[in-house]
Amino acid sequence: MIGMPTTSADVIGMPTINAQIAAMDLAWPRFRVRRLDDRTTVWTGDLRPIFQVYEVEIRYKAPTILERLDPLRQQPNVSVLNPKLKRRNGDPEGPLPHVYWDDPQRPALCLFDFEASEWTPFDLLAETTVPWTLNWLACYEGWRASGVWTGGGRHLPPQLHGETRS
Repeated sequence: MIGMPTTSADVIGMPTINAQIAAMDLAWPRFRVRRLDDRTTVWTGDLRPIFQVYEVEIRYKAPTILERLDPLRQQPNVSVLNPKLKRRNGDPEGPLPHVYWDDPQRPALCLFDFEASEWTPFDLLAETTVPWTLNWLACYEGWRASGVWTGGGRHLPPQLHGETRS
């Protein structure tokens, strides 16, 4: 259709990828940024929630207006690069709770409930994704020590995010 917005820059109020980069630079200046194309950016940096320092990667592709129809495709993707997340086999919470298993070597963290619209492309990653990652990592450290996930949320069934429990 003529006149329909097609990129995030065309949608009023939605931060462009340049705005996301500027907000991250301001709030999290130690994160390194790598621009993959005009809509896709990857940040890497260290976060220390409580005890451990974790190197994390945040991948984000600013959606076009059409992609906004699929909340799972518009969300930022956060994974831990180092150290590798450890499982607790046989744990009632699952071997590694609140992750997506698209990549078995590096699961993506489940930081919010997309069905509850807790995050949208109108939000700044610096104000949502990074603080939520810190919270997730603190909950992970507690879960590793106690077996109790204190972060709340709801678990996705294994078949919905690619994990098979054995």
